Amino acid sequence: MTGAFVAAGRSAESGRTPLVAASTELLGVSPAIVRLRAELATIARAGFRTVLVQGESGVGKEVVTEALRRSSPRAHCAYEVFDCPAVPEDHLESELFGTVRGAFPGAIDKRGTLERGHGGVVFFDEVAAMRRDHQAKILRAIEGKPFRRVGGVASITVDVAVIAAAHEDLAALAARGAFRHDLYYRLVRDGVLVIPPLRERREDVAVLARHYVSAVCGRDVTLEPAALDRLRDYDWPGNVRQLFTVLRVALRIEPQTLSADLVAHVLRGFAGCGTSAAPPPAAGSAHVAGAAHVDTCGSVRTAALGASAAADEGRTYAAYGATLDHIAEGDVDTATQRRWPGFHAITARIQRRALLDAYEAAAGNKTAAGVLLGFHLSPGEQHVPGQPLTESRRNLALRKFRYWSSRLGIAASLARRPSQAALADLCQPPQPTGDGASPAAAPDEP
Repeated sequence: MTGAFVAAGRSAESGRTPLVAASTELLGVSPAIVRLRAELATIARAGFRTVLVQGESGVGKEVVTEALRRSSPRAHCAYEVFDCPAVPEDHLESELFGTVRGAFPGAIDKRGTLERGHGGVVFFDEVAAMRRDHQAKILRAIEGKPFRRVGGVASITVDVAVIAAAHEDLAALAARGAFRHDLYYRLVRDGVLVIPPLRERREDVAVLARHYVSAVCGRDVTLEPAALDRLRDYDWPGNVRQLFTVLRVALRIEPQTLSADLVAHVLRGFAGCGTSAAPPPAAGSAHVAGAAHVDTCGSVRTAALGASAAADEGRTYAAYGATLDHIAEGDVDTATQRRWPGFHAITARIQRRALLDAYEAAAGNKTAAGVLLGFHLSPGEQHVPGQPLTESRRNLALRKFRYWSSRLGIAASLARRPSQAALADLCQPPQPTGDGASPAAAPDEP
């Protein structure tokens, strides 16, 4: 998240101002940023165990987090970032707490985020995206209570300082029951840093614009006062991230001078972007030819569209926009479900095909089929050509082949040595029975 960048000296190697450096002075002259700097310095100086950073998307929560960490006594200790929305729900425990070898097929001895961050800082980005049952597990860990790796028996205790960030109001979420009260009160124990949106500190726009031009361009660029006035008057629904996007696009069009007309030309591409979660453009809307069109996520594409191309874009959304909106709400029709049965169903189909191909290539020898699929190797281990297999490795290949055949529901069929046509049918997802339930997977032969 780009945002209220940290002021710093120039880098001796590059001659440019780094965006984040050892200094913790946040750029800006507004009273809100002055107050934020003071709060950050107080929390860092006193030391902290849990701090919550809140603000709209694009204000710079990650940058403020880095500034807080660099100013704390743990500045030179371990630092781990845990991106809550990016971690699959079924992998959260293994990523957070670690695993032991044999906990599940393919598991290896691995330290989790908390162990790697021992003695330092762990940053939970967008913590509100985490499920409530996972929130309880994090609460126990950040309170210093022991935990175990997935599949392990040994208790582990870590010493970590936690910084959590959220673009939503966690107090409101807790009041609605969407976020655990006990975790919320734990996160705010040592302080809350609320980053104000850019529209509430317009006097910082010129400071940020000059800093961005100096840091990124590394050359003299003329900033016309009228251009800065136009930037200051804009509402910036995307906050500092959007400001830097506008500057980047404008400087690509005219690298030497930032004029008021150029700023107005680029900002026209943001028409209708009221918030970071704004709805799609209305059907039939046309973009100005040559204008920079910016979508609601902040990505930019230079749209050199004529009137006919813009009309085509409007017709495309008119034809498919409503359907896509319904899918996004979970309203998927039968035809679409058949085309997209789901990620896990597609993965299982590919796995069945791999098992069946190996089984046929091995002429029905399950041990050989397991070896072809690499079941005799440990995770990360490479096969050594010409090296004879031990009895334990052959047994491992056979056991894993039987396990996956049973799990994917093809073990009994393989025992009958089906024909090629029957093997092809097995690659299809299981069909529901008359009562709507999928047939149970037959157990493997002993």
